[in-house]
Amino acid sequence: MKLPSRYAVGVCSHTGLLRSGNEDDYLLATAADGDLLVAIADGMGGVAGGAEASRTALRALGATVVDGAVAGADERLRRGFRAASGRVFESAAAVPALRDMGTTLTALVLSGDEALVGHIGDTRLYRRRAGRSEALTTDHAVSEGESLLTRCIGAGQLDSEVDELRLPVQPGDRFLLATDGVWNVVPADELDRLLAERDPQQAAEKLVRRALDLGGPDNATAVVVERGPAAPGEVHDVELPRHERPEAHLLWPRPESLRPPVWPWLLLLGATALLLNAVLRLAGVDGLALLAAAWR
Repeated sequence: MKLPSRYAVGVCSHTGLLRSGNEDDYLLATAADGDLLVAIADGMGGVAGGAEASRTALRALGATVVDGAVAGADERLRRGFRAASGRVFESAAAVPALRDMGTTLTALVLSGDEALVGHIGDTRLYRRRAGRSEALTTDHAVSEGESLLTRCIGAGQLDSEVDELRLPVQPGDRFLLATDGVWNVVPADELDRLLAERDPQQAAEKLVRRALDLGGPDNATAVVVERGPAAPGEVHDVELPRHERPEAHLLWPRPESLRPPVWPWLLLLGATALLLNAVLRLAGVDGLALLAAAWR
């Protein structure tokens, strides 16, 4: 993708060790005026519904924010969230199997020396500045054994209240957008240490890898973006990871739910042994007696 040279980015997403599908999704896009959109979504409603909800919301958001027809990044972001809500609602209404789908959505627009934030759900936005990380968003969730959302996009709602934030950006500021599969698993002090990794891509990968090391109970996605000193207007090409696992596959544990079960092979072996014994009996040979004799 084309990225303004003043920004460096890193992304990583993994299904986790207990889930069969990844309902997380993320988006990076550059508007015609040079604004950078970074967004992350964590879908819900089953594997099909959750993945569809997060993808649909991000596409609607991106199409609206990147569209230069509307002046003002803040207004484009506001309209983008409305478009995301409307598109998810329409998609759920059109397909009965997806009627309960919904998603969180957290978006960051870096525009000049300002950052504009839209947020709903429990995906989080962090900022690391002067050696310290802090969460900039508030979770719309309660915890009762598991996180229960109090606000989201979709889930039968046409509109939802969105938290909005505007703040200044300085060279050296680093932002992290993360799903709860990262921030709810990796302790705060470790998250801060890993986010300080020099290269944003390495930071994103190490955050997700640490979530896996700690059990990987959920989909885990991290997007890291850093504001550098480059002059505005300059752009460079960035090759983002195309696959869920950017490192060698042996470094990533395979989810338990995706490992082939052993029992069908044991069942096949037992059935083969019984069939072979039956054939031998028809030929007047006691296969079990021969086997017992061989073990004496």
